[in-house]
Amino acid sequence: MSSAALKMEEVAIESFADELKPGANLLRGQFTIESFLNAGGFGITYLAQDSLRRRVVLKECFPSSFCRRNDTIVTPNSRQRQADFRSIVELFLQEALNLAKLDHPNIVKVHQVFQDNETAYMAMDHIHGPDLLETIEGTAPKLTRDEIIITLHKILDALGYVHAQGFLHRDISPDNILLDRTTGEPVLIDFGAARKDVTRKSRAVSGLRVVKDGYSPQEFYISGSKQAPYSDLYALAATFCHLVSGEVPKTSQERLSSIANREGDPQRPLVGRVKGYPKPFLAAIDKAMSIFPKDRLQSAAEWQAMLRDVPVPKVVSAPALVSPDPSNATPALVRRGPRDWLVSTAATVLLIAGLSSLADDLSDRFGSASIAGKAVAGASAQAGGQGAALSALPLGQFRSVQMPFVADPSEPNRVAGLLPWSPEWMQPAQLIVEVNGAPVQDGNLIPAMMGAGSDLDQLDQLKVIFGYQAEPGAEILRRMETLAVVDRLALEGGLVFEMHDTPTGTRTVVVALPASGGTDLRPGDVLLAYSKTGETLGTATALADILAREKENRVATYGFAVQRGSGMAVGSFQLPDAS
Repeated sequence: MSSAALKMEEVAIESFADELKPGANLLRGQFTIESFLNAGGFGITYLAQDSLRRRVVLKECFPSSFCRRNDTIVTPNSRQRQADFRSIVELFLQEALNLAKLDHPNIVKVHQVFQDNETAYMAMDHIHGPDLLETIEGTAPKLTRDEIIITLHKILDALGYVHAQGFLHRDISPDNILLDRTTGEPVLIDFGAARKDVTRKSRAVSGLRVVKDGYSPQEFYISGSKQAPYSDLYALAATFCHLVSGEVPKTSQERLSSIANREGDPQRPLVGRVKGYPKPFLAAIDKAMSIFPKDRLQSAAEWQAMLRDVPVPKVVSAPALVSPDPSNATPALVRRGPRDWLVSTAATVLLIAGLSSLADDLSDRFGSASIAGKAVAGASAQAGGQGAALSALPLGQFRSVQMPFVADPSEPNRVAGLLPWSPEWMQPAQLIVEVNGAPVQDGNLIPAMMGAGSDLDQLDQLKVIFGYQAEPGAEILRRMETLAVVDRLALEGGLVFEMHDTPTGTRTVVVALPASGGTDLRPGDVLLAYSKTGETLGTATALADILAREKENRVATYGFAVQRGSGMAVGSFQLPDAS
């Protein structure tokens, strides 16, 4: 936790009567309290050691308006409160178990939930580093503009993940976002006020509110009011408004009162007031901070859509804040699986030698390859209405957004398999039902939809928002991904290759297979060399050049040395005679 949290109100800490004292043991000695950190309406937070002498943070269910401590035991403060207190403890346990399932690099990890002292506890990672409030107040190094932009992108992604799991955080503020010195990542902490499914499970819980002036939306001040993802987004926007401007935002109650008295909103927009930031970046914060929920951004995906044209900085001035990410330099590199897809020249030559005799026996009865030539990138959008009509993806070679999954040939908007660079959230059988907010009516158009409206010839990366369902009829979840813009070669029948630029050359990767077969290639295979001639495929046009040339020789089956995972293989495909 931050030094500010460790030091907060030391005089008050001495007189605070409800916390466990240093040295107190929990769960039969598995945890030992080191010090008090913080207290709120829902509970008390401690710094502790586990049985392996690792530092952890413990959150104790201690709703102070419902309970008191007798020695170490927590009991209701009256008979009338007994049922309410037990309800709160049970809810704390259930939601702690749910929170423990959250797995995101920018969310603090809950790794143990248990009962002791007649109440409940959750043990969380101890994050070493300052919080955003300390960077604002100057007790920790100030963040640069680029660091602030990167931090918002990451926390916004984390919050979208939280909401997709059915949770609201309900306590976002600068002191609840830490900057981990170990990993360089911003981390969202303190889920003590989190609630799942945005429902009220008891009268007792509805009376417990976490309110932070300047950061809480007006609905947090009203017991029983409707709260939704837009409530968390207000708090996140207020946090970054403070970070960007250096001024504490006006409280939502003050703003509401002033508007009701027809005196105008005292919270001035960042756009036009703060210099040095992209206008869409500031405009998104202003919109998310709208006083009335209907006027705010309604989801993290909607916020991310507003940031689609704001480039995410690749280099920051303080390496301690954001650790270098190799995938930033080469977006097409794999995220999972082997990172080095290159093989030695000697291994390639040996494999080609074995393939050459096979190539002599290949049948040419299918004729030459069908290449449509160099086509324009993307698809044309026709004017009029939402969800513009998109033309079919052309054959031939053109610029396109990197395909993040293997499509099911019979249902092209269904994820049939993963590619090495597929996003971590993507899983087989998911249905991609939206791309950049437009409904997917034909899965074959997803590649065109990803790049529609963008000049792909001028881009190396593009942000794309996917709406997906785990199964038909399920809730639509939305995630934004930054995908590489690559050269794509689409052949007749449905075989598709992408050419990924890397510091070591161009990789020609299989990304889609024909529905009718005719190949033993697999998605993710990297074509290394053409077996017939030994030519290596090290440029963006190498495969197209080979196919165009061999068309004249009426070649129908093409064999290649390929890298498959971490090993070598032989792969081939057949094309019909287009002559």
